[in-house]
Amino acid sequence: MKEELVALFGGAKPTVRLYHELLKCMPLEERGIFFDRTFGLALSGWMDLTLSYRLFLIRLIKKNRQPFVDYIRQKTVLGEFLYEMDELNLFLKVLNLLVDPYKNHKSSYTEISFSLLLVFDIGLSVKYLSDKIRYARMDSFDFADLMEKSSEME
Repeated sequence: MKEELVALFGGAKPTVRLYHELLKCMPLEERGIFFDRTFGLALSGWMDLTLSYRLFLIRLIKKNRQPFVDYIRQKTVLGEFLYEMDELNLFLKVLNLLVDPYKNHKSSYTEISFSLLLVFDIGLSVKYLSDKIRYARMDSFDFADLMEKSSEME
């Protein structure tokens, strides 16, 4: 696949914009296959890539977070190792407290939701989960519920 990707760029510097422009010239079905194989290269051929192709793949995945999550979950063995999430709403409220968006550094809810979807079996999109994290607020009832769950673990 590495050779096919290099051939696609024809010696030009690999960029996400150019990649999408070149893929538009392919038939729709072939485009989807090539896109998946590019994700596969990011996972299996990483050590054989030059710095410019590594940076390209990082940028490609960042621009296409949802398709990458879908690829990982549906088309790789990693989708079989997702953790179950029992108390999603409570977890998101606690996470919102930990992220603390009012500090000097701005946490990216999209990056957090992307990471969570690579680990947990949550049936939401990156964008929707990001919004749920952003607006999750803990109240006194949630805190009491959390304390109750914590005491059950002891």
